[in-house]
Amino acid sequence: MATQALYRRYRSQTFDELVGQEHIVRTLRNAIVDGRIGHAYIFTGPRGVGKTTVARLLAKAVNCLAEPAERPCGTCSMCTAVAEGSAVDVIEMDAASHTSVDDAREIIERVQFRPAIGRYKVYIIDEVHMLSTAAFNALLKTLEEPPNHAMFILATTEIHKVPATILSRCQRYTFNRHNVGDTVAHLREIAVQESITLEDGAAEAIARAATGSMRDALSIFDQLMSYGGGTITLQQIQGLLGVTAAQEITALTDALLDADVGAALSVVARVAAQGADIRQFSRDIVNHLRLVMLVKADPQGTELDVAESEADSIRSQAQRAQMAGLVAWLRRLSELDFELRTSPYGQLPLELAVVEAIAAPRLAPQSTPVPAARPQPATPTHTRSEPVRSSEPARPPLVQPVRSEPVSADPAPAEPARAHAPEQPVSAPTRTTEERSDAGAPVLGERVPFIDVTDLTERWPAIVRDIRAKNRNLEALIKSGIHPFEVSEDAVTLKTDTDWLLAKVQERPNILLIEQILERHTGKIYRIRSVAATQKREATNAKREILRDTSNIPIVKAAMNVFDADVVGIETPEKED
Repeated sequence: MATQALYRRYRSQTFDELVGQEHIVRTLRNAIVDGRIGHAYIFTGPRGVGKTTVARLLAKAVNCLAEPAERPCGTCSMCTAVAEGSAVDVIEMDAASHTSVDDAREIIERVQFRPAIGRYKVYIIDEVHMLSTAAFNALLKTLEEPPNHAMFILATTEIHKVPATILSRCQRYTFNRHNVGDTVAHLREIAVQESITLEDGAAEAIARAATGSMRDALSIFDQLMSYGGGTITLQQIQGLLGVTAAQEITALTDALLDADVGAALSVVARVAAQGADIRQFSRDIVNHLRLVMLVKADPQGTELDVAESEADSIRSQAQRAQMAGLVAWLRRLSELDFELRTSPYGQLPLELAVVEAIAAPRLAPQSTPVPAARPQPATPTHTRSEPVRSSEPARPPLVQPVRSEPVSADPAPAEPARAHAPEQPVSAPTRTTEERSDAGAPVLGERVPFIDVTDLTERWPAIVRDIRAKNRNLEALIKSGIHPFEVSEDAVTLKTDTDWLLAKVQERPNILLIEQILERHTGKIYRIRSVAATQKREATNAKREILRDTSNIPIVKAAMNVFDADVVGIETPEKED
């Protein structure tokens, strides 16, 4: 005979045994004592947090034979029957396998009969969001006005899929995830009853891997009991689940705070050598740094849902950390999940991110000689007569950041773009090592606005590479036929090969991402405009039509015959003052 799983063997039989969810327990207990029991309840929350358990406890309580303040007692015949699953007045069904309207009609027909033994006939419908629309509609009237002896308890993990008409007829209770402290305490109690020895930190590692689900924590513990025998060690947990010890997370955070590249890379190497899941390790690091940031922002008001030893470490690290550095590290490391999933090079993305977090801010010196700025054109390099279709509605002028390019002491008249001129070394303005771009990455060098479209074209491949790191679909669209076309003082115009590409590049998320990457490269805010190649053709065709019409004017035609000439352009005479 198969051994009963731990989460079933240690399912709570009374409200006193229930772990967590105090706000729900208190409300239901008061309702039972005061005789204010509702006819329909809906329990919502993540998986494994006790929704079905509380539903069974409530079914026990309304039929329990003990005094109201002691319900459910867990010992009377009604409580025992519900616990064993033999109570004929408690009907539990899974909506995932009873989704049709016929199943709903069967409930409606059976609910009219009075309970056989208890006070209430209780229907517990799990994963109720799986019911079909027709089944929900069939239940509406019965759920609103059931017989006095009937009670419905619905449970779901996806409350947004339940129709509002159903929600309005039920008392709603939202279940929270279990915190690490409660999960650790419960695991240690079960370990004592099962005669299992838990190594220091093992219960915390299981609790973190369960991510707030008590059922998941007990399932992991059950698996480890079979794997490790009488003793469960951190090494066994790491080997079985791919999780890492809290010491490694703390060690990497300390290395980041100490700017010790060697120590940080050693931690990554140890984690990889242990066979741990690198993606899970990066998530744990992000979560740890998030807690450090929260404590840094509010040392007294932040409650830490971690073991006490880890909480002390987080508070100590928060005192040493700088908020700007924490924000930059979180932004960079939170991007790693996708990179680690798609990279063929193992832990390399994590190693690069760690080196960037520590070393990259120090690559920008306080004052560095740089070549003289390339000449700025007095007016936009290109002017076009054809209309440009803007990618977004007009908006008020933006405040431009201070330009970072050096300016010559003796300004010369504007010269054509990219003209050859003698270069004079000047000093770059001071830049602090804490400076960051909006994209969250450290500044790796001088950020200079575009001089002209040729300059933009030369820097375009690097811009596309940065776009690829954020959105590969947009990178593919750009490579399919989106090119730099024009640069003005505050706008960049992109040319697309097709109208379809024009529509895609004009989507708001794509516009915002390109503007963000351009600002990262230039230190200046550029608006993105876009024009399709078909627009250029339309403008050219319009110009040809004007020339053709002009050629048909009698006086122009006579001049063309006399001088054997063609019309090549049309100029409007300037008005005299």
